Amino acid sequence: MAKKFHIETRSEPAVFTLIGISCHIKDYRLSFLLNHELELGFGKLEDFVVTMAATGEPDSFSFYFCRDEDQFNTYYLLSNRGQESLLVTELKQADFLLLVEGPFKKTQLDALLASIKKIQQVLTCFEIKFSTIKNFENLLTDLELHLMNIKKESKIRYISPKK
Repeated sequence: MAKKFHIETRSEPAVFTLIGISCHIKDYRLSFLLNHELELGFGKLEDFVVTMAATGEPDSFSFYFCRDEDQFNTYYLLSNRGQESLLVTELKQADFLLLVEGPFKKTQLDALLASIKKIQQVLTCFEIKFSTIKNFENLLTDLELHLMNIKKESKIRYISPKK
Protein backbone atom coordinates (compact mmCIF):
# COMPACT_ATOMS: atom_id res chain seq x y z
CA MET A 1 0.00 0.00 0.00
CA ALA A 2 1.32 3.45 -0.94
CA LYS A 3 2.23 5.81 1.84
CA LYS A 4 0.82 9.31 1.90
CA PHE A 5 3.01 12.18 2.92
CA HIS A 6 1.51 15.42 4.14
CA ILE A 7 3.66 18.47 3.70
CA GLU A 8 2.68 21.52 5.64
CA THR A 9 3.26 24.62 3.53
CA ARG A 10 2.07 27.27 5.91
CA SER A 11 4.13 30.38 6.04
CA GLU A 12 3.96 33.21 8.49
CA PRO A 13 1.64 35.99 7.41
CA ALA A 14 3.28 39.20 6.32
CA VAL A 15 3.39 41.93 8.92
CA PHE A 16 2.17 45.33 7.76
CA THR A 17 2.14 48.79 9.27
CA LEU A 18 0.01 51.49 7.67
CA ILE A 19 0.65 55.23 8.05
CA GLY A 20 -1.53 58.03 6.75
CA ILE A 21 0.15 61.26 5.63
CA SER A 22 -1.69 64.55 5.15
CA CYS A 23 0.01 67.17 3.01
CA HIS A 24 -0.75 69.37 0.02
CA ILE A 25 2.28 68.64 -2.14
CA LYS A 26 2.69 66.48 -5.23
CA ASP A 27 3.60 62.82 -4.92
CA TYR A 28 7.06 63.21 -6.44
CA ARG A 29 7.90 66.00 -4.01
CA LEU A 30 6.78 63.95 -1.01
CA SER A 31 8.84 60.96 -2.15
CA PHE A 32 11.87 63.25 -2.55
CA LEU A 33 11.40 64.68 0.95
CA LEU A 34 10.90 61.21 2.45
CA ASN A 35 14.05 60.01 0.70
CA HIS A 36 15.96 62.94 2.15
CA GLU A 37 14.55 62.76 5.69
CA LEU A 38 14.39 58.97 6.11
CA GLU A 39 17.44 58.18 3.98
CA LEU A 40 15.45 55.79 1.81
CA GLY A 41 15.38 55.39 -1.95
CA PHE A 42 11.80 55.64 -3.15
CA GLY A 43 11.41 55.09 -6.87
CA LYS A 44 8.32 55.65 -8.98
CA LEU A 45 6.62 52.61 -10.46
CA GLU A 46 3.61 52.31 -12.73
CA ASP A 47 0.49 53.91 -11.30
CA PHE A 48 -1.70 51.63 -9.23
CA VAL A 49 -4.97 51.25 -11.18
CA VAL A 50 -8.06 50.10 -9.30
CA THR A 51 -11.65 49.74 -10.43
CA MET A 52 -13.64 51.68 -7.88
CA ALA A 53 -16.62 49.88 -6.35
CA ALA A 54 -18.78 53.01 -6.12
CA THR A 55 -18.51 54.05 -9.78
CA GLY A 56 -17.29 50.91 -11.52
CA GLU A 57 -14.70 53.06 -13.31
CA PRO A 58 -10.93 52.56 -13.07
CA ASP A 59 -8.87 55.23 -11.32
CA SER A 60 -5.10 55.50 -11.03
CA PHE A 61 -3.08 56.31 -7.93
CA SER A 62 0.61 57.20 -7.88
CA PHE A 63 2.82 54.44 -6.55
CA TYR A 64 6.37 54.52 -5.14
CA PHE A 65 8.45 51.64 -3.87
CA CYS A 66 11.52 51.26 -1.66
CA ARG A 67 13.26 48.29 -0.09
CA ASP A 68 15.37 48.68 3.06
CA GLU A 69 17.70 45.69 3.03
CA ASP A 70 19.27 46.57 6.40
CA GLN A 71 15.98 46.49 8.32
CA PHE A 72 14.27 43.85 6.11
CA ASN A 73 11.39 46.23 5.36
CA THR A 74 9.64 47.18 2.15
CA TYR A 75 7.94 50.56 1.84
CA TYR A 76 5.06 51.38 -0.49
CA LEU A 77 3.95 55.00 -0.88
CA LEU A 78 0.50 55.31 -2.44
CA SER A 79 -1.52 58.36 -3.23
CA ASN A 80 -4.92 58.13 -1.57
CA ARG A 81 -6.39 60.62 -4.05
CA GLY A 82 -6.90 59.67 -7.68
CA GLN A 83 -8.44 61.69 -10.49
CA GLU A 84 -12.00 61.00 -9.40
CA SER A 85 -12.00 59.16 -6.09
CA LEU A 86 -10.24 58.03 -2.93
CA LEU A 87 -8.33 54.75 -2.77
CA VAL A 88 -9.43 54.16 0.84
CA THR A 89 -12.70 55.99 1.36
CA GLU A 90 -12.54 55.64 5.16
CA LEU A 91 -9.39 57.81 5.21
CA LYS A 92 -10.55 61.11 3.77
CA GLN A 93 -7.99 63.05 5.82
CA ALA A 94 -5.01 61.11 4.41
CA ASP A 95 -3.54 62.30 1.12
CA PHE A 96 -0.95 59.51 1.02
CA LEU A 97 -0.61 56.03 2.50
CA LEU A 98 2.74 54.63 3.56
CA LEU A 99 2.55 50.85 3.83
CA VAL A 100 5.50 49.17 5.55
CA GLU A 101 5.91 45.44 5.07
CA GLY A 102 8.15 43.55 7.45
CA PRO A 103 9.10 43.51 11.12
CA PHE A 104 8.51 46.92 12.65
CA LYS A 105 8.80 47.62 16.36
CA LYS A 106 6.88 50.29 18.26
CA THR A 107 10.09 52.32 18.76
CA GLN A 108 10.77 52.20 15.02
CA LEU A 109 7.22 53.33 14.29
CA ASP A 110 7.50 56.24 16.72
CA ALA A 111 10.83 57.29 15.19
CA LEU A 112 9.37 57.04 11.67
CA LEU A 113 6.34 59.15 12.58
CA ALA A 114 8.55 61.76 14.26
CA SER A 115 10.82 61.93 11.21
CA ILE A 116 7.89 62.35 8.82
CA LYS A 117 6.40 65.08 11.02
CA LYS A 118 9.71 66.98 10.79
CA ILE A 119 9.04 67.62 7.10
CA GLN A 120 7.65 71.16 6.90
CA GLN A 121 5.16 70.42 4.12
CA VAL A 122 3.59 67.51 6.03
CA LEU A 123 0.57 68.62 8.04
CA THR A 124 0.32 65.40 10.04
CA CYS A 125 0.95 61.68 9.91
CA PHE A 126 -0.64 58.93 11.94
CA GLU A 127 -0.79 55.17 12.30
CA ILE A 128 -3.86 53.54 10.84
CA LYS A 129 -5.41 50.44 12.37
CA PHE A 130 -6.39 47.89 9.75
CA SER A 131 -9.70 47.25 11.48
CA THR A 132 -10.87 50.73 10.37
CA ILE A 133 -10.55 49.79 6.68
CA LYS A 134 -13.29 47.58 5.27
CA ASN A 135 -11.52 46.11 2.26
CA PHE A 136 -7.91 46.10 3.40
CA GLU A 137 -7.35 42.47 2.29
CA ASN A 138 -8.62 43.34 -1.20
CA LEU A 139 -6.26 46.32 -1.34
CA LEU A 140 -3.30 44.10 -0.41
CA THR A 141 -4.29 41.54 -3.02
CA ASP A 142 -4.60 44.20 -5.73
CA LEU A 143 -1.26 45.66 -4.70
CA GLU A 144 0.41 42.25 -4.87
CA LEU A 145 -1.04 41.61 -8.35
CA HIS A 146 0.17 45.04 -9.47
CA LEU A 147 3.70 44.28 -8.27
CA MET A 148 3.63 40.88 -9.99
CA ASN A 149 2.65 42.53 -13.27
CA ILE A 150 5.46 45.05 -12.92
CA LYS A 151 7.99 42.28 -12.23
CA LYS A 152 6.72 40.25 -15.17
CA GLU A 153 7.00 43.22 -17.53
CA SER A 154 10.47 44.11 -16.28
CA LYS A 155 11.68 40.52 -16.83
CA ILE A 156 10.32 40.58 -20.36
CA ARG A 157 12.16 43.82 -21.06
CA TYR A 158 15.30 42.48 -19.41
CA ILE A 159 15.37 39.24 -21.42
CA SER A 160 14.68 40.81 -24.81
CA PRO A 161 17.89 41.12 -26.85
CA LYS A 162 19.29 44.51 -27.70
CA LYS A 163 19.22 45.49 -31.36
